[in-house]
Amino acid sequence: MKKIWIAAGAILLASNFCMAQVKPDNKVGVLLAGGLGSLYPQQQDASFSNTYDPGFALNIITYYRYYFTNSIAIEPGVGYLANGWKENFTVGTAGAQVSYEIKNSYLNIPVTVQYVFNKVTIGAGPEINYLFRTNSDRYTKDNFNEFNFGLTGSVDYKFSYFRFGLNYKLGLGQVYKAENNVFEKNAQSQSVMLSFRYEL
Repeated sequence: MKKIWIAAGAILLASNFCMAQVKPDNKVGVLLAGGLGSLYPQQQDASFSNTYDPGFALNIITYYRYYFTNSIAIEPGVGYLANGWKENFTVGTAGAQVSYEIKNSYLNIPVTVQYVFNKVTIGAGPEINYLFRTNSDRYTKDNFNEFNFGLTGSVDYKFSYFRFGLNYKLGLGQVYKAENNVFEKNAQSQSVMLSFRYEL
């Protein structure tokens, strides 16, 4: 009789373990994120100083989340990324000051690895951005590199079909083209955004 109870207990534990390892359904979703974007680092030398004020950042993507296990998934996506900032120059010894507002629009293709723990999801991975439009009273699209590689990270919390969280993007490539860069600015992009996700 004791052996029967032991066997029954082992079967129950095994069934619970298998149920815990059942993969969730793969998800199709939409992400909407908004926040602040800017460039870094600020620069100063004998001929000029260059600083950046943050502007509006917007990210809209559709994504597909594929689960390898109940807690590990990969999430490729494609969508729109806008990064804006204000550029402030102080030029020469006379201290002439000028400012320009810029907003670059990109085709955004992120691929992140997601770790899911209960209702919390943490993700990180690479992304590639293709510049297709520049809005500025000084610069044109030709002043910027078309392709920009970077890293993206996120953390969010699930409420039913919705997720709310925080996204961070860090550009690894130079934003300005070297051949069209009079002051040899070395600037990379970054943004911090609040995010909203809806999953089917």
